Amino acid sequence: MKTPTIETERLLLRPLVFEDCYEAFERWTSDPDVARYMRYNAHKSVEETKEWLSTVDEESDTAYDFAICVKAEGNYLCGSCGVYFSKRSNVWNVGYNLAKDHWRQGYGTEVMTALVNFLKNDLKVTAIEGMFANENVVSGHVMKKCGFETVGQIEDYKFDGVTKHDCELLRINVKGEKKKFKLSNGIEIEPIGYGTYLAEEGSIKKAVNAGYRYFDTASFYKNEEMIGKELKDSGLKREDLFIASKIWPTEFGYKEAFEAFERSINKLQTDYLDLYLLHWPREKGDSQWKSHLCQTWKAVCELYNAGKIKAIGVSNFLPHHMKVLEENFEILPMVNQLELHIGYMQNYAVDYCRERNIHIQAWSPLGRGRIKENPFIVKMAEKYMVTPEKLMLRFLNQQDISIIPKSNNEERMKANLDIYDFTIDEFDMSLLLSLPQLGFSDEHPDL
Repeated sequence: MKTPTIETERLLLRPLVFEDCYEAFERWTSDPDVARYMRYNAHKSVEETKEWLSTVDEESDTAYDFAICVKAEGNYLCGSCGVYFSKRSNVWNVGYNLAKDHWRQGYGTEVMTALVNFLKNDLKVTAIEGMFANENVVSGHVMKKCGFETVGQIEDYKFDGVTKHDCELLRINVKGEKKKFKLSNGIEIEPIGYGTYLAEEGSIKKAVNAGYRYFDTASFYKNEEMIGKELKDSGLKREDLFIASKIWPTEFGYKEAFEAFERSINKLQTDYLDLYLLHWPREKGDSQWKSHLCQTWKAVCELYNAGKIKAIGVSNFLPHHMKVLEENFEILPMVNQLELHIGYMQNYAVDYCRERNIHIQAWSPLGRGRIKENPFIVKMAEKYMVTPEKLMLRFLNQQDISIIPKSNNEERMKANLDIYDFTIDEFDMSLLLSLPQLGFSDEHPDL
């Protein structure tokens, strides 16, 4: 991309060119007071400034260098600024310097704001770094005013590779918006629920304390009774909870589905469910699965129409399973819960559901711990200064997929809810979506 020209209220940021070396030397690169705060050393001759500008490239993928010009002074060249991609952190960095006679006029804030907006809006960057020399408190104030937050200290060196340059490292992470997802019937669901498979006694109380209000269980989990009791003991109002359960294939059938539903709500100590799912499309080896599936879905639809269930859906259904329901019923599932995580995104099934306005939900969003140590995922998590788990959950959330992580550890429960303080940029999302298969559980509805 060619370096653009950016206009602010008082400044013109135009591409910095090699020919600027004479004015730059005269006005700031030869000034030791300016160089004191910059990575370069005070230039002894214009030749040094020429060498400093020798790498400027108007068409670059990794650096954009601008001359800072004051419009009211006839586009007077008073400094330089730019952004560059750091190999050290895999994050874009920003910086600026101004001639001493233009310090403390608010130009630094104006320049930094323009550079941050250029990175966010033009380059679609969601993580930005910057640093300032510890003694340069004014630059630190400017950066924090523009939204940067301190990360820590970093030891840097001037371009001579010898002169120490202790700096404070700062970061802007574009934050995400926490929002509920709306199902096809208008019901809203939380983006993050608490998965209760293998949940230990007392874990529901911990989850409530951590902030969860969405609880996902199933008859197969054999824990509905425990969940019902612990939710009752929590003191929360029923209308403040979202409870989802599932019917197992061995319970399929018209009459059997009504009975299975009654067993679940009795154990959960509630008279309705917010979401009821068919756990798997078929029992292994069942040659009459289509008939059994339709009988079950008919019963579930009747429970939905009677107001016993707020929303109905399926789990682990692939397009050929969904078509059975589509061809025989007017009411389609509102949710399909699938194994989804980095390295296993089931795009065909996801796209099929989205075309029919069926909300996608992810079980095993962390790949059951099988992929968190993958070097690619670890490296990308380091880029955003988050854990691999947090990266994996945000990856799904950014695709408008609700997630059902599970843990018996209260600190981990809280961490799984705290995923909105950063955003994975478009380029990295594309990389993650393009990874070869990773971490598949080997659980498949037909195999």
